[in-house]
Amino acid sequence: MKKTAGKAKRPAVVEHEHGRYLIKAGQLKDTIVARAFPKPPSKFRHLVAEETGKSTDDAIARLIDKLDGLRADRRTSRRTDPSLATGIPTSEEYADALRSYTTGPKLLGILHDHALLRQRGMVLSELAKAGEFATSQDLLNAYEKLGSDIYKLIEPEGTLTAALPVVVQLPDNGVLDASDVVILQPELQDALLQLLGTNRRPR
Repeated sequence: MKKTAGKAKRPAVVEHEHGRYLIKAGQLKDTIVARAFPKPPSKFRHLVAEETGKSTDDAIARLIDKLDGLRADRRTSRRTDPSLATGIPTSEEYADALRSYTTGPKLLGILHDHALLRQRGMVLSELAKAGEFATSQDLLNAYEKLGSDIYKLIEPEGTLTAALPVVVQLPDNGVLDASDVVILQPELQDALLQLLGTNRRPR
């Protein structure tokens, strides 16, 4: 007689999207666990947060509450800056957004180099040349687009009047000239060096 009894199947893994996160929930040993990761097309498989629950739905709901709580806590920890009404994002917010954002190698390379300069910064025209941008304005345009994209990930319901301050520190007049020394926001520096390391990568 053939055996009809077999091992009980584990509950299938349930996937749920929440903002820029992909949540996966299922049974891990004797526990129902929900975990949040950056949503594709992000190349990072970084675990953002996790929660347990009585069921997959319960674990997912608890995890969403945790993610929303983390977001609220980070908002209150932001540094104030007159050029950005919502405050400068924390290094954790920058890192989280960068994990969910696909940056071209050219822009990523100059961002890494720029971050390694820390508060010394570099003259804008020299920075553009080092990054192989045709003009200083081309680099600023790339930084502005990056700032807009990062802001949308961090504050999807927010309104942004100028995106450049998300990436760099601006002078009092709000205008950067080719001869000005440009410095990345310190929190963005920290996030980039956390993700890319403190050694310059070969081009």
